[in-house]
Amino acid sequence: MDACLRELFAPWSSAGVALVALGGYGRGELAPRSDVDLLLLHDGSAPEDVGALAERLLYPLWDAGLTVGHAVRTPADCSIASLERLDAVTAMLDGRWLAGDEGLWAEVRGTLVGALRDEPRVLAERLRANAVARAERFGHVSHLLEPNLKEGAGGLRDVHALGWLGVALGEEPDAPALDGLGLLRAAEREAVADAHEFLLRARSALHLETGRAADRLLLEQQPGIAAWMGFADEPGLRAVDGLMRQVFEHARQVEHVHTSVFDRYLRGGSEARAVEPTPEGVLRALGRVARERGVVPPETLDLVEAAEIPDPVAWTDGVRDAFLELLRAGEQGAAMLEALDRMDLFRRYVPEWGLVRCRPQRDPYHRFPVDVHLLRTFANVATLLDDPGEDRVAAEATSLVLDRDGVLLGALLHDIGKTGEGGHVAVGRQVAAHALGRMRLPEATRSLAHFLVSEHLLLPDTATRRDLEDDDLVLDVASRVGEPERLAALYLLAVGDALATGPAAWTPWRQTLIRELVAKVERVLERGEAGPETAQRLAERTGALRSLLPDVPPDELERFLARMPRSYLLTVPPERIAEHHAIVAPPLGALEVRTSAGLGARPGTHALTVVAADRPGLLALVAGALSLAGLSILTAQVFTTEDGAAVDVFEVEGVFEAEISEERWREFRTTLRKAIEGRVELEHRVEAKRRHYPPSRHQIPVRVEVDTDASDFFTVVEVGAADRIGLLFDVTRTFADLGLDVHLAKVATYGARVVDAFYVRDVLGRKLDGEQVAELERALIARLGG
Repeated sequence: MDACLRELFAPWSSAGVALVALGGYGRGELAPRSDVDLLLLHDGSAPEDVGALAERLLYPLWDAGLTVGHAVRTPADCSIASLERLDAVTAMLDGRWLAGDEGLWAEVRGTLVGALRDEPRVLAERLRANAVARAERFGHVSHLLEPNLKEGAGGLRDVHALGWLGVALGEEPDAPALDGLGLLRAAEREAVADAHEFLLRARSALHLETGRAADRLLLEQQPGIAAWMGFADEPGLRAVDGLMRQVFEHARQVEHVHTSVFDRYLRGGSEARAVEPTPEGVLRALGRVARERGVVPPETLDLVEAAEIPDPVAWTDGVRDAFLELLRAGEQGAAMLEALDRMDLFRRYVPEWGLVRCRPQRDPYHRFPVDVHLLRTFANVATLLDDPGEDRVAAEATSLVLDRDGVLLGALLHDIGKTGEGGHVAVGRQVAAHALGRMRLPEATRSLAHFLVSEHLLLPDTATRRDLEDDDLVLDVASRVGEPERLAALYLLAVGDALATGPAAWTPWRQTLIRELVAKVERVLERGEAGPETAQRLAERTGALRSLLPDVPPDELERFLARMPRSYLLTVPPERIAEHHAIVAPPLGALEVRTSAGLGARPGTHALTVVAADRPGLLALVAGALSLAGLSILTAQVFTTEDGAAVDVFEVEGVFEAEISEERWREFRTTLRKAIEGRVELEHRVEAKRRHYPPSRHQIPVRVEVDTDASDFFTVVEVGAADRIGLLFDVTRTFADLGLDVHLAKVATYGARVVDAFYVRDVLGRKLDGEQVAELERALIARLGG
């Protein structure tokens, strides 16, 4: 590119005009499809001639298919641009003379650098503000399954920012200012250099793979990029995960160094602390920084890296006590563990950590790699223990927790089984036993932490996938929990885990269900049985309903209450039941359909109730009609009255836009009525609509689990799959084809993943036998494409 441009420029007189490479081209970092950024600098003496020169330079490049960013400026223009735009400053800091009046460019760059060195703090503040804005817009490269390698936090732009700050502070090739001022450690400079080289190669491979100037590494591109860069499948780690693990590792180093350097410069360095060069001494030094909420001084990090840390560490009472002190520092302790991990030292204390370190989670439900998720969960639980905020259930739980160390350890290790080998709970139970066994913990602490690892899914999975009105279910959960402190610890972990997972993990619906289950289990643990409290709750709810419907004659209201199933009265809020009364109470025609729609529990969602005469496959018809109207089902509950009316309660959202017009609700009602009357066949229409849209980009296998022991009267069927148009229709249509009646449905959508649970029985009202279970599993797998 240099040779091409110099040849195009050669016929021009060099006096008063200079051609300068800017940005990535100026740095010598042109990826295969990068823009070619140029500055045509002139002294203003012959602007018409400069315009002709610009055309001579640019048209051949455009004709060759290159994307060219260009500016034509005088020195005064450069000064104005540098004051107004940060990108103009940084592009010129990377500027490199190509041809023409070299002295003119040297003068402009010298003026720019001189101004920055007069007030370097101004540039530092602008760069840090830009980094914060980029992180908000593009996210963190070390967290995302589809990161932006250039603009995301920890990406190439953060590497460049360190160089720009260095120039402002007086850095020259032979005199690195960041190192000389104590802002950048030698190990950090080396880590950033390695990351820079890797991310440049990854971005270049992305350009070659896509044939365009792409910065975001998408899921479908990762196999090709992994192959370009030489990754291969290994036991427990596929090639694409090996690629992403390296991306995360390098980006984490860049983000840490970038944040540390700017903190050290703008906030001032903390006083260096002595570090006893032993496993215990390192933990105690980091613990002191955590308790003081400070920044780790570069000298301290150097001493930590130079310490004699065996691989693996032999745990002593001193190491254990220092480690627990670090955990008790909560969020600041998590930051110190993260620093220890970046130096590749944490796995020496906990070798099992190496199995989850920078391991991507190919599940859109989770935002972070496994190790980041574990540290976030630990920090969240520590925060709840110190300040539960407005969560009254968490406040009660913290008062019941006596062994905080056990809870913190359980949170830190709860997903340690996500090693790529087998189910993570079963694997985690074994892995955690080994890790906790080495730590010389008190038996009660070790036991509580191990229990939390083994049962961390008990509350959320039971609450969202099982019938909470089943007393036997509640008794079973209570028997697995055993004591109030463990129930409290499980709740705190469920909250911390959900907050660290993503927005779909702690919705109002999930919160309500989990808190309801906790309350029921708590009563069982306190009193040893489940029945009387249910009757009390039922009385409280019906009393509330009577107060909400003062104009309804008492005898009519009593008939309404007698018709409705107990599960409906206990799970649907009284305010919502009061709204339902108008469409449920009047006599229902055989082919009649009634609906009610309103605002949902979350922004952008809608509450929908459908009332119709119950019939085989009704839920499938409702699901199909919703799909055809462009409505996605987030949650579903189905109930049947004593006289055979189905009352199905949904939370839905628009597939393509948040606002759902009255026209779309009308379309849904019309389609459902026609389907009930047999005037329209839904299956082919749903399939035709699905073909218009691409399949899910996420690799989520179809999973069907059938449990014949979870309920005395029903068979529980759990289906997990990637979300798609008409998924619930496909599942419920399969039930209808096999003559199965759905008594209860719990539908939950977590980003691109759906987990649906159904309580079903056959046409004779019986649980399914072994042959029926096998037939159902085959039919669902075949229909869903598993």
